[in-house]
Amino acid sequence: AYIKWFEPFTSAPNQHHRLYKLSRSLRGGEKVASIVPLANIVRSVHLMPNFGAVVPREWMSDTVLDNCNTFWLNSYIDRYTFSLFK
Repeated sequence: AYIKWFEPFTSAPNQHHRLYKLSRSLRGGEKVASIVPLANIVRSVHLMPNFGAVVPREWMSDTVLDNCNTFWLNSYIDRYTFSLFK
């Protein structure tokens, strides 16, 4: 699997909506990615772009993962994820 990496998030979520903020992992100004065996993947996560005050018009569902550098980890997506981050 092709994995785009993120920096570790802090142990405390945002005080307003209780979501964890994730930022792209960069090396030399380039996004860090690697190939990982499927057997090493435990689960996926649901990321929501950090839009800010206005959603950029150029962000589309098929390009937002490349255009956005900061995301929120949706810990409310299912009971298991919620219990992990509770």
